Amino acid sequence: MSYFISRGNLVSEVGNGETFTISYPHGTNKGTFAGSAGHKMLLGQNTLLEAPYSFGLTFGTEDITVTNLSGAALPEGTAYYLELQTVGDTDRIPGINRAIFARVAYINLGAPVAADSDAIAKSQTVGAGENAVLSMTEPDVPRNIVAAWTGTAVVTVRGKDEYGQDMAESSAAGTTFTGKKAFSRIDSISASAAVTGLTAGTGKVLGLPVSLQTEAHVLGEIQDDAAVATKGTFVAASAEKPAATTGDVRGTYTPAADPDGNKSFRLVMVVTDPSWRGLDQFGG
Repeated sequence: MSYFISRGNLVSEVGNGETFTISYPHGTNKGTFAGSAGHKMLLGQNTLLEAPYSFGLTFGTEDITVTNLSGAALPEGTAYYLELQTVGDTDRIPGINRAIFARVAYINLGAPVAADSDAIAKSQTVGAGENAVLSMTEPDVPRNIVAAWTGTAVVTVRGKDEYGQDMAESSAAGTTFTGKKAFSRIDSISASAAVTGLTAGTGKVLGLPVSLQTEAHVLGEIQDDAAVATKGTFVAASAEKPAATTGDVRGTYTPAADPDGNKSFRLVMVVTDPSWRGLDQFGG
């Protein structure tokens, strides 16, 4: 990615969870960093922090607010070197201000089979802290997981994404779960309390292989070689620090027409940085 640098020294101690503000680098403003990710901050000579894991950024109208999430106080006088990323994987286009190279990607999502509410786990009793017996572990395409059960509990799904990264997602305390993350493999499904009648299966939310920064970057939706008449639902890549309840790190697409194993779905998308596959997954 391209980036701008801001450097200075902390004028006072910044406790964990506390903030300090910095001015925008010359010639930049809030819009310069719209949709950006992967910011880094070097403290002193050897402490490297990465957003959003160990610090947060809020781009305001007049300045940038930095939140310390490192777990420790930052001493007064500490030198900081902040690398503020902008959208794109290369330097700006030579000779042209405020422009970067981007690519148009043709993304083939295949012909996913119909959502199946108990494809992964048939109705069963699961003890507190125990794992369900799985009848299927690899969905046909990366997609979300759904579950239902009797008895209030938090259900947690663990597995991997399509690039082999460990990932985990948890429900709220309740009796149903509609996941937001796209799993390529399921390793386990557990319950925080004893439940009965637990089923788990696949939903119709499809995962994306690259990071979708905004729905506006989707140029076209194709179903069976024709432009779709009714647009699907896009959710951009989550920019939050990954956790058990945050969204998909690359974003998702839910077609308006339900998958049935016969309909094929493809997308045409602007991809500003093909190497950026989103934040690291939360592995639990």
